[in-house]
Amino acid sequence: MGPTLHASLLSFFGWLIRGSFMAGILVLLILTLQFLLKNKLEARWKYLIWLPVAIRLLLPWAPESSLSLYNVFSLKDVAPGIHQMTHDPQVLRDAGRAGKVAVHGERYVQPETGGTSEMPALSHESETVQGRGFWWNRIKQLGFINGLMLVWLAGGLFLAAKTVYDQLRLKRALRAGRVIDTPFLSGVFQETKQRLGINRNVRFVASERIPGPAVVGFHKPAIVIAPSLLVTLQKEQLQYILAHEFAHIQRRDVIVNWVIHVILILHWFNPLIWLAAHKARQAQEMACDACVLDRMDPQQNRAYGQTIIHVLEHVSGSHHQPGLAGLSSTHKEMKRRLMMIKQFNKKSYRLSILGIGMILALGSVTLVNAKESNAASAPVAAVVQEQQKSDKKEVQIDKTMKEKLNKVVKQFAGKDIKLQDVGEMIIDSNKVNAEVKSVDGKYKIQYSTKTGEVWSVSGLVPINKISKKDQEKAIQELKKRYPKKTYAFGNEVKAIRVYDDKKADFNGEVWYTFKGKDFEVLLVKSKGSSELESMGYMIKVEAQEIEGKLLKTAADAVKTALDQEFNFTEAKLIPGEFDFKNNINLSKWELEGNGVLVEIEAESGKVLNVIHKTTEKVKTDKEIPVKEAKEVIAPMAKKLFNIDITGYEVKRDNLFGDYCFFKYDKDDKGAKAEATIVRAALDADKNVVYLMSGSRAASGGY
Repeated sequence: MGPTLHASLLSFFGWLIRGSFMAGILVLLILTLQFLLKNKLEARWKYLIWLPVAIRLLLPWAPESSLSLYNVFSLKDVAPGIHQMTHDPQVLRDAGRAGKVAVHGERYVQPETGGTSEMPALSHESETVQGRGFWWNRIKQLGFINGLMLVWLAGGLFLAAKTVYDQLRLKRALRAGRVIDTPFLSGVFQETKQRLGINRNVRFVASERIPGPAVVGFHKPAIVIAPSLLVTLQKEQLQYILAHEFAHIQRRDVIVNWVIHVILILHWFNPLIWLAAHKARQAQEMACDACVLDRMDPQQNRAYGQTIIHVLEHVSGSHHQPGLAGLSSTHKEMKRRLMMIKQFNKKSYRLSILGIGMILALGSVTLVNAKESNAASAPVAAVVQEQQKSDKKEVQIDKTMKEKLNKVVKQFAGKDIKLQDVGEMIIDSNKVNAEVKSVDGKYKIQYSTKTGEVWSVSGLVPINKISKKDQEKAIQELKKRYPKKTYAFGNEVKAIRVYDDKKADFNGEVWYTFKGKDFEVLLVKSKGSSELESMGYMIKVEAQEIEGKLLKTAADAVKTALDQEFNFTEAKLIPGEFDFKNNINLSKWELEGNGVLVEIEAESGKVLNVIHKTTEKVKTDKEIPVKEAKEVIAPMAKKLFNIDITGYEVKRDNLFGDYCFFKYDKDDKGAKAEATIVRAALDADKNVVYLMSGSRAASGGY
């Protein structure tokens, strides 16, 4: 190693040690604040509060200030020896000379005297003795600083090599995966992508070799889900999972994870940095959950939380690799996430005076260095101030952009449409996507605030503007699901058309939602295709139209589970679970009456779930021990689902206040895992509140 390179490396090592110490103090301060504030800080800000740590570790220079926390907690006071060795230029020069001597074994020039000192050569007689102590003498010659630097360098190179190896394995696993191109799954994927305003090219891949669901890659991202998990998901559950992964893409979490990983390679010796990285990853998942929940109706929060549980029952542990960002948690983390989901409200995701104030306060005292004697004060780094600016919801539209938006909407509607003067930000995390509504509220247009590209236009289109062929396709899809009904569309159809900004025209992809008095069906026409494909439906059916056999099945189920008569009042047919074996989406009946819900698979006629929506369940297993619960549920599960749970394990799920009947299976890694087959809740008199099977049982309580 040349003297210049050696000196540069020593200087870098000194900066690294000082930065690691200051970041460690900051980590302890943040952990203390989080403990004191507990649940008062929203999910987004629990994540952003770790930003000053990353900035502190990456800052090549920082101004000095009398407000700096390091005036009180300084490396000089805590470890004066290390401070001198990493801060004093003379000490670094001496270490450099020692390193040069150790490497060359010849001579060095003393800058103080200008003289030359010869290193004695090894004599033949002493060569054997000197050889035995060669490495120890070399370490002593290098000195303490050089020794520390070599240990740090060895650890960093090892982690870097391991990272390269892991990334090569990840790329091989991704190449070995299968691109998902079945019409139904691709449709759900594109629908979710459209809803979240993703304009990037994202692949949808099935692989058991990658711990998914996860986003792999940054430049060319792919969403990866294990086939063994896919077969257990309903459409809504798949949409929630995809929304979570698309949120990772929106928020650039893969590149954030790379930054965290590089910091860990550089500061591998500091356990506080590892702890901060772990906490930041936990907060990242919760912030991603909040990002998804902010785009959903509040009524969907419970279902989203149940989906999280369902996924984590199929995934073992966390998969913290720099090239991945995905839906992962340990059991302890999962409880915190579910509590956040339960308590989430939309306003908490946008603006928090407490969150902004904390980051500003932390930055003002930790992103500045201790004030040296006769040193002038300086402001906090501009990059921190930029990160701490609050998000704005409204988007101002300049004259040129408004003219363009008006032109595109006119292309869509076939007439002039008056748009509102301001837009609304719909991607808060990176301020890319904005939406402008028409004054009458019938039309919406989405565009990029960074590039000005228009992405899509949606609006209510007169039914007579829809081709007879497309109308007939919608009728066919409804008739295929329930042929006994006469379907009459309303006067307008909701349409979403994707725009190609480069060609200044729509690209051919269009989404239609046909609605009637008691039904709706969603159809999509892909780019380059002339045919519509069904994406979903809901058909309400009058009581007198329901077959007697179906009603009897529902009545028997209610009698078996709830020991009461079923006073049926309404029914609807909706998508059920996806049958991957036959590549079809099954349907299910939802029959309701007097607060009771019965779900029955339309194709097979088997009962899926019986739920009493108003009865209160017991809150602890002290009221009804798990053994007694099993005695009550076992005969009902056998009669209702034809499932014998007598040999199953049973436990109390305190999160949902119900009982899980499960057996042990193996996950995709071959590890032992619980598979919940039946789930039930009881009231204080040991009466059933709900009895569920299939995906509802696996995902959580009602």
